Amino acid sequence: MVKLLIKILISIGLISILLYKIDIHAFTAMLTRIGPIQFLGLALIYLTSQIISSIRWHMIIKSLGEDVSTKDLFKLYLMGMFANLFLPSIIGGDGVKAYMLSKQIGWQKSISSIFLERYNGLLALLALSLVSLIAFFKLFSIKIAIIVIAANIFAIVGIFFLRFFNHPKLKKFYQDIALFHKSDKLITVSALSVLVQVSVILVYILTGKLLGFKVSTAYYFAFIPIITLISFLPVSFNGIGVREFSFVYFFKFAHLNSTQSVSLSVAVFFVVVFCSLLGGVFYLDGRILKEIRSVRKKA
Repeated sequence: MVKLLIKILISIGLISILLYKIDIHAFTAMLTRIGPIQFLGLALIYLTSQIISSIRWHMIIKSLGEDVSTKDLFKLYLMGMFANLFLPSIIGGDGVKAYMLSKQIGWQKSISSIFLERYNGLLALLALSLVSLIAFFKLFSIKIAIIVIAANIFAIVGIFFLRFFNHPKLKKFYQDIALFHKSDKLITVSALSVLVQVSVILVYILTGKLLGFKVSTAYYFAFIPIITLISFLPVSFNGIGVREFSFVYFFKFAHLNSTQSVSLSVAVFFVVVFCSLLGGVFYLDGRILKEIRSVRKKA
């Protein structure tokens, strides 16, 4: 409880600082540039990325010897996103997904599949940042190059340290990871991961264009992966504040001021929140079905 309170205070503190730094009038004016139809279009693209993620997740579960329909996994995805709106961590929704999925395939396979799905997506995200850095190296400073390269090395090397732990559950966890990497689905899943991340970055690119920003596409591909990684750090409530400060820091290299950077972050955040609310519909639908079944049994 104390940790949660500290995270909330950090988020409030960071947001307060940002509100002091940005032009509130210009900020609200930028957000109103995105009309309802355009907003729904951005949401549709984001939901498409979640559908692709569900297909990827389905293939990972298959590689582990289990089977869950893509439709059910898509529902779990949205329900996890909905849970993220309220739980104290940006990865809290994964806990909800793991719990619900464990009822079908057990805790071990459930956690392994979610980790592999997340990790594969992270590698794809960082790979895109590295490709962008190499292809458009002249656009970036040495400082940015070091950050991008270090993030890639950390993500790739970190997973191999699991094999040195002797804990039985961690051994089984690593065995599931090895099983997936030996499967014939590895290449397809990796390709889907790239497609997912490109779709998400596309939401940011289109949002930037709707806000009137003239930013090279290369910056989005280089910065969004790193900002996403930083947002996962458990130092604030759901990454709020940390994410916005990261946008301000990185996109100043793309010649955006603080107000513009925060506008980009918040606009996409609203898109994600809108899509996450659909998960609440599935959650309520599940509760309603349980109540109906309970009434029928009593009758």
